[in-house]
Amino acid sequence: MPGSYAICPVCFWEDDAIQFRWPTMNGGANKVSLIKAQRNYQDFGTCDQHGRRFVRPPTADEPLDPDWCPIDLARDSFEVWGTEDWAPWPSDPSVLCWGLPTFWRRDQPVS
Repeated sequence: MPGSYAICPVCFWEDDAIQFRWPTMNGGANKVSLIKAQRNYQDFGTCDQHGRRFVRPPTADEPLDPDWCPIDLARDSFEVWGTEDWAPWPSDPSVLCWGLPTFWRRDQPVS
C-alpha cells in the first residue's frame, strides 16, 4: 500500500506515498524519483547505486506481480510536481497505483 515507508529488501526502495503520487519527483524518502528507481532496478537490480549492498534476490514466495508494469509517462497520467492545483489526497491510497484499473487518474489526459 502506498505510504507504508517499508524498505524493500529486494530493491531498497522506501515506500513513499508522495513519490508514488508524483513519480518524477526526486527526494522525499528516496534520493531518486520512482521512475528513475524503476529504470535502475531493470538496469542493475536496485533503486540506486547506494542500495546495492543492502539488497538480496527475491525469494520463491516473492514473485513479481503479473499485473505490474513500470510507469509509462506516455500512457499514465500524473499531476505535475510543484504546481499548486493538486487534487485532494485520496482517502484510499491504493488508487495511486497506476497499474490498477482503479487508478485515480485513469481518465485524465497525460501531462
